[in-house]
Amino acid sequence: MVFKIIIPVLLLLGLCFADESAPQERYLHVSTNPSGADLYVGDAHPNFSKNPDYRIPAFVPVPLDKDQILITLFRPDFRDTCINVTLSQKDTSFLIVALAPAFDETFLQEQQADLNHRSRRNLGHRLMIASIVPLAASAIAAGVTAYEINKANDCKRNIENTVITSGDNYQQDKKDFKEYRDNAKAAKKTALVSLVAGGVILSVGLFLSF
Repeated sequence: MVFKIIIPVLLLLGLCFADESAPQERYLHVSTNPSGADLYVGDAHPNFSKNPDYRIPAFVPVPLDKDQILITLFRPDFRDTCINVTLSQKDTSFLIVALAPAFDETFLQEQQADLNHRSRRNLGHRLMIASIVPLAASAIAAGVTAYEINKANDCKRNIENTVITSGDNYQQDKKDFKEYRDNAKAAKKTALVSLVAGGVILSVGLFLSF
């Protein structure tokens, strides 16, 4: 009786684990002759000034419920190639594409313009990331400025509330007040310079990224 119960349970668990371990997607392996092309997925007329989805050679994942995938290949000095690939039932399909040379001067100039635009956009993205450093420095300097101003105000209150103006504590408060005030001015200047530098770098990055 016990075995009659255990066996169906084990079979059910085996089916569950089999479903979980089953592959959820297939792959399309794409290579070109010559190699080094850019690969865009799902768009017959992609914007080549944007970074490609993959660099050739590439393994492109495809959901199991899709039997076809649209790819576009881009390589300078060669004609753009758009292919609607029908996948095999195997886990991995293989595709080798022979790229055709391009000789039209206008077309080649358009390709170069796309590559130049892509380089500018990538530079813009890098500048946007780099702007984090001066902006973060500005925020830290602003925090230091607030701290130094607060300490200077404490010293100022001590000075104003001191009855004896010739004691060591009074002289120390005056010295500390001047030091905190000077530090606050320096930190404020650093915060402003860093903020301006970060804003300029970020603005240039945003401009180039379009």
